[in-house]
Amino acid sequence: MTHTSVPQPVSQQPVSQVISQPALQSGTVPESFAPLALAAPGAPRSPSLSVVIPIFDEAPVLDSSLARLVAVLERIDPDFEVVCVDDGSRDASAEVLVSWQQHDPRIEVLSLARNHGKGAAVRTGMFAARGARIVCMDADLSTDLEALPRMIAALDDGADVVFGSRRAPGAELVLRQPALREWLGRGFTSLAALVLGTPISDFTCGFKGFRLHAARDVFARCELDGWAFDAEVACASKSQELTLVEVPVTWEHRGGSKVRLSSAVPSAAFDLGRIALRRVLKRYA
Repeated sequence: MTHTSVPQPVSQQPVSQVISQPALQSGTVPESFAPLALAAPGAPRSPSLSVVIPIFDEAPVLDSSLARLVAVLERIDPDFEVVCVDDGSRDASAEVLVSWQQHDPRIEVLSLARNHGKGAAVRTGMFAARGARIVCMDADLSTDLEALPRMIAALDDGADVVFGSRRAPGAELVLRQPALREWLGRGFTSLAALVLGTPISDFTCGFKGFRLHAARDVFARCELDGWAFDAEVACASKSQELTLVEVPVTWEHRGGSKVRLSSAVPSAAFDLGRIALRRVLKRYA
């Protein structure tokens, strides 16, 4: 069975220098996939908590989001790192990230040479993260950070994988998505639960948590880069017989989604079929 390999560590270099890493050795990632790292000297090696943020053209919100996140993390668990994965952004996201990294060694920046998709960015961040608990979230902080202590508590109470849910009891939607996007998201979740036999109420919320061993086991078996990657994560978690729970979140729609529905919907349907086939072939076991 071919599994995705963990990227090799990059030697410490001045923050202004972009370092090329070898391509990941796996058929699940294109050979042209070459993560670039901007490694900050003195960054903590084994933090208690890692936060992974996939980024694509998020310059307008990135500075304020990182400021809010760091302030919350310093109250919840000061022993943290934030792993930002720039998925080939075309705007000033890289400049914002470098500025943050220069004044805070807890911010680690990985940059993909070109845009591959959210799944690839999350997978790269999960391989790079070193915390005992790893939380993934969207750069616009559409999920209120008040859910972060609940997610950490669920992991500390024995869950291996935690999905944030906008539909679990206790969840709150401050501002809903446009009707078509919400309908498609619900439809995808229902179809994925039926096809994969995974009773999750909300696959596509970007707020997820993992124990370190679970993140390694799950993402080593995942290969999808597009919209359906969340369903693959759930399927791999179930196939690994990991303890998966949901926690309610407070969520607010932010504008500027990079997902193009005209291409994402047929692609997601096709990818669900791929997940189902890989599940039958025990590729997630």
